[in-house]
Amino acid sequence: MKIDLRRLLALAIVLAAGIGVSSAYKHKDDQASKGQVYVSVHPQEAYIWVDGKPVSHRSSKLDLAPGEHTITVANYGFEPMSQKVTVAAGSHQRIDAQLKPAGGPVSGPWGRIQIEGVPGDALVFVNGTTPGFFVGHADEMNNNIFNMQRLILPTGKHQLFIVRRSTDQPIWSGPVDVQEDRRLIVYVKGQDKAKLVYKKWDEGKKLASLRRFDTGIASATIVVAPVTAHLAADTPNIRCDQTGKLTWSSANAAQTVIMANNQKVAAAPAGTVEVDPKATTNYQLRAAGPGGVVTQDATMHVDNTVKTSLTISQPELHFVKVGDQIKQQDTANLVWSASNADSVSIDRIGSVSGANGTQTVQATPSNTNEGEVNETQVYKITAKNDCGGSDTSMVAVHLTGSIEPAVVAEAPPPPELPHTATPLPLLALFGLASLGTGAFLRMRSKR
Repeated sequence: MKIDLRRLLALAIVLAAGIGVSSAYKHKDDQASKGQVYVSVHPQEAYIWVDGKPVSHRSSKLDLAPGEHTITVANYGFEPMSQKVTVAAGSHQRIDAQLKPAGGPVSGPWGRIQIEGVPGDALVFVNGTTPGFFVGHADEMNNNIFNMQRLILPTGKHQLFIVRRSTDQPIWSGPVDVQEDRRLIVYVKGQDKAKLVYKKWDEGKKLASLRRFDTGIASATIVVAPVTAHLAADTPNIRCDQTGKLTWSSANAAQTVIMANNQKVAAAPAGTVEVDPKATTNYQLRAAGPGGVVTQDATMHVDNTVKTSLTISQPELHFVKVGDQIKQQDTANLVWSASNADSVSIDRIGSVSGANGTQTVQATPSNTNEGEVNETQVYKITAKNDCGGSDTSMVAVHLTGSIEPAVVAEAPPPPELPHTATPLPLLALFGLASLGTGAFLRMRSKR
């Protein structure tokens, strides 16, 4: 079978044209379903992020899906700008991002970094990967011939990140040691591979101070300022019932956070915060930026010692009860104190409030049986605080007296005869009665 090459070529051209037309319509449909946002930036080397992902540097037209988006524009040496936009299909918007310079000139000691072997639009970060750690794109720091493009960092150890713009994926990252008046060339050889070469940088000795960002026709100088930070506790020693204050400040940091016991206490470049530690606590400040990472510690010692005292005004009390009536019941005053305590209670009384006080107690025996009262009662104060401290004190009271039965009234005795009385009148009376009875009986027998 003979193949007609001309017909095959014609068919291929037709198919290609059809695919092209189809792609064009598809692209047109995609464009119609999106909204357009034009972002005008100054300086022109600034980078644009959309919803946290880098998309372009320089002024750009962005085709975005409908909905809300956050557009961030950043350039080292300037205050970043973020703005929310709501995009509708087919809509057109414009954002003017005129960034304001931030920070003054920077002085050494410093060293220089030169990056080779990566796309010119690759993003370069130092010590972090959020916009605040962004220092520029690779073609601002990859030349050392006529129009120099250079990145200048404070001396010390840093972590360098090079990220591909189109995919937001890392190209290379690793630690670098910036040495005074030396040029470090990073030759990137592929994913996670790089060769680090140090060379002299005599120019560094001649520089007094530089602006943070400077560009020419085909040159760029990015000078990163060192990070500084300070943290202090106003009162290094406090009691459990006291609070303390932390005061801190930082400069040239993208992130400043204070942690304690793996919990965030504060996150701001500077400020004052009131803290209420329940145990001795170490607070750690970490200020990080492209110019380095600074840590500071401040310890607040918490005294959880509780001290109590308990005394009584009268250690001997008397109690007398007869029947249902209390004839005598002495009282005394308990005088107490508790320092550095959150809760205070006294046995036989209950909870009390305050740091000190007086409580009146009565002689009340626990044994209510009749008989002698002779017992010792103990009062105990217990004080605690929220920091785990506690203390107790005791005082004893001796009770004496008696519990007696009720007095029962006795019947009065019969009246006594006078000592001068004699039984003769009674006998006479008895005799008369007998005579009368005899006479009565005789009269009845005669009838």
